[in-house]
Amino acid sequence: MDPDTPHVAVLAVHTDVVEREEHRSLEEMIFQASRAVLERAGLDRCALDGVVLSGNDQVDGRVISCMPSAGPAGGVGLDVTMIASSGEHALVYGYLRLLSGQGRTVLVVGWGKPSESVHPDFAELVSAEPYVLRAVGMNDTLAAALQASTWITDGGPSGDDVVSWPLTRDDLPARCDGVYAAVLAVEGSFEPGRELAWVHDAGWSTDRYEMGARDLRVQTALAGAREQVTATGCGPAGWTSVEIAGPSEPAVVAATATLGLADGAAVNASGSLASAPAPAHVAGLARMLAAAGSVARREADTGPPAVAAGIGLNGFAGQGATVMVFGEERKA
Repeated sequence: MDPDTPHVAVLAVHTDVVEREEHRSLEEMIFQASRAVLERAGLDRCALDGVVLSGNDQVDGRVISCMPSAGPAGGVGLDVTMIASSGEHALVYGYLRLLSGQGRTVLVVGWGKPSESVHPDFAELVSAEPYVLRAVGMNDTLAAALQASTWITDGGPSGDDVVSWPLTRDDLPARCDGVYAAVLAVEGSFEPGRELAWVHDAGWSTDRYEMGARDLRVQTALAGAREQVTATGCGPAGWTSVEIAGPSEPAVVAATATLGLADGAAVNASGSLASAPAPAHVAGLARMLAAAGSVARREADTGPPAVAAGIGLNGFAGQGATVMVFGEERKA
C-alpha cells in the first residue's frame, strides 16, 4: 500500500431485519438504524463528512428514493450520494471516498422493504422488460435456475419443494424487510482500538447483461473481482472466512471454487441463503457487514489475525460481483 494512502476502518455496523415490518415505515427504520450505528461508533451526525445511501426505487415504491430517505439517515446539510445499483457498491463507494481524501468519516445505509411496496418479483420483471409488465418474463429466481441447470444436468430434486428446477426453497435466498448501516472512518479520526475491522481492499466487475451472451457456468465477474484484490496481496489465499450473497446455493458452491479458497476457510458462517434472510438489493451489503463483524478483535484469540471477505453477486445469474476484504489488523 502507498504510504500516503489512508487506512480505513469499519467503526460500527447495525442491522435491523424483520420478516415483515408492518408498524414502522421505511423512513422510520432508516432513522433508527442510522442513529443506532452512530451511537455504536460513538459519533453524532455532525461528525460525518458524508452519507452514502442505497435503495431500489422499484421495490421502495418511491421515485428518487434518496429524497425521502436522506433526512432520516442524517443527511440534511451533508454531502449525500445515492448508489442505486446494489448495496455492496454503496459500501465500496464510501470506502473509495475516504481513500480519495473526501472526508474522514462516512455513514453507509442500505435497505429493502418490499412489504411496503410491490413484490420483488414484479420489480425484477420490470428490470428485464422495461416497457410492459408481462405475465411471462425473467426474474432472479428464473435466472438462478437457468444458471443452476448448467451445473446440475442429471437427476436433481423433485416434488412440491421445487420452486424452479433444479432449485428448491432451501436453495434460494430468503427475503425480508431490512436496513443495514455502517460507519467508515480514516485512521487518526478515532481512538485506536475502537475499530470493528480494517478494510484491506475491494474489487468489482460486471459481465454482459444478456444471459445468452455469456457462459452461465463460468462466474466471469467474480473471477475479475477476485483478481483485483489478489493483485494487491489481499487474495483468497489469506482469507480465514468468507460470506457470500449469491442467487442460489449452487451459485455459492460454484463461487467457492471460483475464488480458490484456502483449506479450512469458513463459508457463510452467518447462515445459508435460506436461514439468513436479506432484501435482494442489499444482500451483498448484509454479507459484507457480517464479514466485517466476524473479524472483530477478540482478546482471548491467540491465533493469527482474522481476515474475512464479503462477496456480493448482483444482477441476473451473478452478472456483477463485488469483493471486499476485512482484517482484524490493518494492512501493512
